Amino acid sequence: MDPELPTTYRVVIRYEDHAVRGVAQASDLGSLEQLLRNEPASSLDSIRLELLDTDKVEDVSTRNAKAVFFVKTFDGDERHRALHFHENAPIVQGLWVRIAFHDGETIEGIIRNSRDYVLEHGFFMMPTDPNGNNQLIYVLKDRLKDFNVLGMRNAPRMFKPN
Repeated sequence: MDPELPTTYRVVIRYEDHAVRGVAQASDLGSLEQLLRNEPASSLDSIRLELLDTDKVEDVSTRNAKAVFFVKTFDGDERHRALHFHENAPIVQGLWVRIAFHDGETIEGIIRNSRDYVLEHGFFMMPTDPNGNNQLIYVLKDRLKDFNVLGMRNAPRMFKPN
C-alpha cells in the first residue's frame, strides 16, 4: 500500500437539520481520485462509518442528505470565507461548476465531464478552494437549488513543435 494514501477519511453527512460525523475506511471507498472519476461506478446510497459520537460502526443512509463531505478536520473553520477564481487551485480536468443548495450555501468545484452529473442520483465534486476544509463532496442533486457551469478545466498540454 502506498504510504501517501490515507487509510481513512473523515466524513460529515449533512442533512437539513443535523449532521452525522464519522470515519470511513479508504479500503471500502477507494481513493479520492477514484471517487471523483466514479471508479468503480456506484452511487453513494449509504456509507459505512465509525461514528464520532458513539464509536459504533454502522451503514449510514445518505437518503435525504444534502451532501457527503470528505473533510480535513471535523472542526472546520466557521470564519473561513470561500475563495473564488483561485490561482492555486489544483488542476483537475472537468467542468468548473457553482452549486447552490436550498439552504443558501454555495460551493464551487470541479466535476467530471461525464454523464454522471446528469443521469445519476448524485455526483462527486472537488472543491476549488485550496484553503477550505472540504477535500471532496458527494452532492445529492435533489437538494440543489441551482447548478451553473462556469467553464472547463483541462490539464495543460505538452507543446509539440512541428
